[in-house]
Amino acid sequence: METQKQVVHFQAKKGFTTSQSNEHQRRWTEKGWERANEDGRIDRTRTRLNFEIVRGGKVRPVDQSKSIPEIFRENLRSRGIADPNASCPENPRIRTVVDFIISGSHERLCQLAFGRQKVDLSPGADNRGVNRRQEIERWAKDMYDVLTGRFGEDNILSFVVHLDERTPHIHADIVPVTPANKISFKEVFCGSDKYEYRRRTLALHDLFGAVNRRWGLERGDSVSVTHAKKISHEEYRRELSGECSTLEKEVDRKNATLKSLEGQIAQAAKRMKGLTTMVSNLEAARGRIEEEIDAIRQSLSDEGLGTDRRSDLRAQEKSLQKKLDEILAKLDDKRGKLKDAERKLSELRRQIEASEERQEELDKQIRSATSQVSEIALNKVGIQALWTVLRDFQIFKSMLPESESSLLDDSLLQDMTRQGAGIITCAALLFVGMVDQATTFAENKGGGGGHSHGGWGRDKDEDDRAWIMRCLARSRQMMAPAGRRIKR
Repeated sequence: METQKQVVHFQAKKGFTTSQSNEHQRRWTEKGWERANEDGRIDRTRTRLNFEIVRGGKVRPVDQSKSIPEIFRENLRSRGIADPNASCPENPRIRTVVDFIISGSHERLCQLAFGRQKVDLSPGADNRGVNRRQEIERWAKDMYDVLTGRFGEDNILSFVVHLDERTPHIHADIVPVTPANKISFKEVFCGSDKYEYRRRTLALHDLFGAVNRRWGLERGDSVSVTHAKKISHEEYRRELSGECSTLEKEVDRKNATLKSLEGQIAQAAKRMKGLTTMVSNLEAARGRIEEEIDAIRQSLSDEGLGTDRRSDLRAQEKSLQKKLDEILAKLDDKRGKLKDAERKLSELRRQIEASEERQEELDKQIRSATSQVSEIALNKVGIQALWTVLRDFQIFKSMLPESESSLLDDSLLQDMTRQGAGIITCAALLFVGMVDQATTFAENKGGGGGHSHGGWGRDKDEDDRAWIMRCLARSRQMMAPAGRRIKR
């Protein structure tokens, strides 16, 4: 098994938002859940396994009764500490909360959390039968002890362990309070200058490393060694997710349109129901009056009927006919309105169907954009890793005795450190079938151009990885000076 590493990252924040709190505590409404988990990264069947650690190292289910901003305010109030951002909540300037993310290699953390239980990590999987192991709780308690020992238990706002994402991890939120009972990230974390900050940060990682070693996790590489650039989550999103943000705004607009249309449909349906009832009542009244008129006309056909009685019946017939005419006029009016309402309802339903189709198309675009963002991030990480490996190899080789260093001569690593960009460019040209251009490029860079390229090309059943590896091997030959033999 490859070496398992710890992961410890912290970021100072100018306060803590409710949305960030909802993310940590899974404190969403059902609609909020749908929006927050559109990419399926959270397995809701495992959310029940999440837990938090509170004062005294007690393990319990995540308490959602209060948000972290509420806990922050109560914490400061109970200790008589002033919030330096209280006077400018809309534009905070002071870093008052430090957000820690503590994790490690996926394999080891899953082993601590689930043991040998089979966990399906695919989106939408059903893991209701998976249980939480005590080892993950004991590991989390050790991490809690590191933070409380270093910063004090009173300064722990929240310590939540997520087991419902791909790799188990901890979100711990700290208030940087000085011995003088004031909030100061600079005094607690940074010290007098950048050198002191570096020393303190390294010491903190060493402290976690010493404890994590007991759990089979080695201390990760320092940023001072890898020279990796850390950026905030917000900056990372802005850098990679511009397209997603634009699409999500359009989705929000479409949601508002759908909501408006649904309201109009409900009103139209209600109006149609009322009109239908009115038409039904008028039809019933019409039937009753027509029956009465028929009865009167039947009586009037009696030749023995007296004059006075005949006169009364004719007056009744006239009155009933007037009522019937009024009902028929109302029926025409209501039927016309009902027809208009049906037409409007049909149009609204057509609009909502079109809007839903557009919504579905936007959802597809968001998923596609998210996938592209992930691919961009993967490529950036891969490129950085490649050049870091090559740089480290140069340093490592220079430290070896000449007898051992010579063993690496003519190796791929050696060639990549000398002309890695050229080898990759030439291989890329071969990959897309531009063999002549690749040959010219290699020769212009001082290479021999390799051997005959007759029959060169991708095999029918060759996958991308195998084809890339073949292109790299051929590129290396082409970039080598004429007459030089490449070890294979």
